[in-house]
Amino acid sequence: MKANYSIMRSITTYTGEFLMSPRNDFAFRLLFGDPNNSDILLDLLNAILPDHFQSVVCTDPHLLIPDTKKECILDIKVLSDSGVYVDIEMQVLDLKSMEKRSLFYWAKMYLDQLNRGHSYHELKRTIVINILDYMLMPVEDLHTCFQAYDKTHDILMSDVFEIHFLELPKVHRCRVPYKGTDLLSWLTFLNAYTEEEIIMAAEGKPAIQKAYNNLQIMSLDEETRRLYEAREMFLHDQATRMYEAKEEGLEEGMKKGREEGREEEREGFVKNLLSLGMDDEFIKKATGLDQSIIDKLKKSLSLPTQ
Repeated sequence: MKANYSIMRSITTYTGEFLMSPRNDFAFRLLFGDPNNSDILLDLLNAILPDHFQSVVCTDPHLLIPDTKKECILDIKVLSDSGVYVDIEMQVLDLKSMEKRSLFYWAKMYLDQLNRGHSYHELKRTIVINILDYMLMPVEDLHTCFQAYDKTHDILMSDVFEIHFLELPKVHRCRVPYKGTDLLSWLTFLNAYTEEEIIMAAEGKPAIQKAYNNLQIMSLDEETRRLYEAREMFLHDQATRMYEAKEEGLEEGMKKGREEGREEEREGFVKNLLSLGMDDEFIKKATGLDQSIIDKLKKSLSLPTQ
């Protein structure tokens, strides 16, 4: 196993100026989770799904886990005009529990719809979309979709369950079947290593052109760049720890790390931001965390709370 994340991932530009990579999950959330960018989020979703949504809104990404002190925070949680719930995850680290984590996220989103007094027929279609910066599925196709089928008769039990995996490393080797599609253009944009690739992906695609323009604006903001770099450093450290644990044969540690990875990843990122002097409001905007959790992490660093 090789560490799959290199330090300071950014896009090579013609002028040598810094440009964030949307594969960084912080940049991805900032770009597609902004209410002012709901049009580009809608375009991305319609490129992946056949639903052809007319509008989407981002909703609270927190998933509370009953009877525990833990909570999960989705990258982007969406509700469409047709009542479909969608979770979109940008995943850069090769987590061995990715499939199980996706099932958990789907189940929790589905369950959270059933408030007291509601009946089962009110449960809406729920979709999880994973955009991976590594290869997971043992097939050449870059897009796999899982639903609830009878394995003998190929009968669809219900369309409420759906989990997608989109593997960015397969973009260049699987272009032919997707040639001319919006999906290939969007995945080329997300997978870009050079500005030239982004410009090619945006050609004739207003939504991708807007995403490119916003990415340039984000990259010029000094505070946003510091947050991006902090996230890059943390992801690099996480990848290094995973690699070293595997090399040393610490399988038990790897198992525990995978189970607790999401929470540690989030807390470690916030601690980095606090150490850099970022204010609470910016951290809440960037991570979706409540003030109480930020205050708890501040105490662990001996920093004053609000």
